[in-house]
Amino acid sequence: MIIKWIGQSGYILDAAGIRLVIDPYLSNSIEEIQGLKRMVPVPVAIEDLHSDYIYCTHNHLDHFDPQTILSILELYPMCKIIGPISVIEHAKRLKINGRNMVLIQQYESLELGGLKLTATPAFHSDPFSTGLLINDKQHTIYFSGDTEYVPELAGLITKMSGAKLDLFFVCINGKLGNMNAEDAVRFSLDLNSEIVIPNHYGMFAENTADPSYFAFLCSAQGLNTKIMRIDTSIEL
Repeated sequence: MIIKWIGQSGYILDAAGIRLVIDPYLSNSIEEIQGLKRMVPVPVAIEDLHSDYIYCTHNHLDHFDPQTILSILELYPMCKIIGPISVIEHAKRLKINGRNMVLIQQYESLELGGLKLTATPAFHSDPFSTGLLINDKQHTIYFSGDTEYVPELAGLITKMSGAKLDLFFVCINGKLGNMNAEDAVRFSLDLNSEIVIPNHYGMFAENTADPSYFAFLCSAQGLNTKIMRIDTSIEL
């Protein structure tokens, strides 16, 4: 399993012969719509993406970006978009073909060849928001998506995963309905993952955080953390 960070909460995951792209924001649409400029260039061209599936955790522009999604489908018409009802309804409004859409709601799972995807609860301003558990029969990883810290969430994730987490990717920006560094550390302690990786920072100056502070807090609590650079990968 190889996981590349493409900024914000976006990742490219290669495992079991499948390429899954999570929450890709590969345009400048937020600057065009909201005036927020990217702090980093787009790390991968759409024509180099070669995605089989896209998982969008919820219907916010930095997670479900119509410009990115439509560009991907134009080049890869067999690619399928997976997400909760808020994502699917937005895809319908964009006139995306139904054969390219796969609905998954909180607590539901689906099999993609050798991968099992489970949509987890998340507590965010999109009430249909999800996190994502991925299992390839050897490893279990969890993406928090956008969520506030809720004490009972860790217990739900542990029950749903059925195994110790190998990797945990957690939001740390502390704004707009997301955990801050302190809450992300509390959540990480609750989950006791082998490695914790922060995300949702470094894309917009108006909505970012310092990952080194998060890593410092993790170290003080005995948590093993890794700060990734955009366009780099981690392999299990």
